[in-house]
Amino acid sequence: MQRRNRIVQISLFLISKCHFSSSSIIPLTNFDYPYSKPTDDDDDDPLYADVPKPRKDKSERKPYPTPMKELIRRAKEEKQLRKSHPCRVLEDPPDNGLLVPELVHVAHRVHRCRASLLSGLSRIVHHHVSVHRCRFCCEVHIGKEGHGIRTCTGPGSGSRSATHVWKRGRASDVVLFPKCFHLYDRAIKPRVLHDERFTVPKISAVLELCIQAGVDLEKFPSKRRSKPVYSIEGRIVDFEEVNNKNSETAVTTPLQDNDLCISGEKKSLKELSSETMDSWFEMVTGVKELMERYKVWTCGYCPEIQVGPKGHKVKMCKATKHQMRDGMHAWQEATIDDVVGPNYVWHVRDPDASALDNSLQRFYGKAPAVVELCVQGGAPVPEQYKSMMRLDVVYPQRDEVDLVA
Repeated sequence: MQRRNRIVQISLFLISKCHFSSSSIIPLTNFDYPYSKPTDDDDDDPLYADVPKPRKDKSERKPYPTPMKELIRRAKEEKQLRKSHPCRVLEDPPDNGLLVPELVHVAHRVHRCRASLLSGLSRIVHHHVSVHRCRFCCEVHIGKEGHGIRTCTGPGSGSRSATHVWKRGRASDVVLFPKCFHLYDRAIKPRVLHDERFTVPKISAVLELCIQAGVDLEKFPSKRRSKPVYSIEGRIVDFEEVNNKNSETAVTTPLQDNDLCISGEKKSLKELSSETMDSWFEMVTGVKELMERYKVWTCGYCPEIQVGPKGHKVKMCKATKHQMRDGMHAWQEATIDDVVGPNYVWHVRDPDASALDNSLQRFYGKAPAVVELCVQGGAPVPEQYKSMMRLDVVYPQRDEVDLVA
């Protein structure tokens, strides 16, 4: 104990003799090491953009896109409005049951790009670029053979040292389109009850968003109105059905033939890949525009999604704390990644080279599976994904890994 006190006294004496200024001391985290913590400037610089990290603790809720204080403020304003005007006509579409006129052509464009994207992916996967997926987890890889990076989290991964077991993939494994319940009348009946879970069809959330925004499909009919609905003490009432029972045949914009036709002419792999990537970016941009006016909900603990004014009441959540909610979903505002899953995969710089090595994992980049598939098909690398794909990083050899800082 006396020796320890003596050492402390000597240390304090040496520190008092040395004259350091706070500005001359540089923290270690500011050095540009591969393992250093990024600074605020690095987060703003697109050159340091990286793949969004998955949630380490799946019991935690997804972050709210809109701050909770803003949501509380909106709820209070809506409550005060209902008290001051118990009976009122809803003026803003699509809450009043009408379509947003300026977004009808956007919905048709998104529907057309979705069909073009699926057709292009199918042709590329079946004839040109190979897709592999793990048998036990959701990992997908684009290339001639599966990678050797040990990131499997499926059943029995511990006995395999987290090594993936690859099988042949399909075009549906490249892009993720989560499904949701189809709503016939989003204004009067915005929720699907638990007993209706087998009678109401489930379709892609992007397709449901297009239908609610103005795309008409015979297989999935939707209620169209010519007059807005009323709100009476918080309940939505439609007087148009009482006055005119044939109100379902409202004027809408039908799908044109060129909206669904897919060019059957033969194209080179490079042209097909470029068109497929353009369709992907155009579809994502259109979905973002639609989500600004048409509400989309997702569960805070599981991938369930629902397009409409409210989330459904089907008791099918099996995520964290579902017993406390009686299987109900914890609905919150959805983001673009919830509607169109990017499905990040490892970037393969040379498809003809050997498989990706587990020891070189921190030197490899990533990209959305659609972008990686199209880039391997000959499409140019998009500017927003160049840093994420680590194109400026030189891969060391396996025997040089220990020599790299």
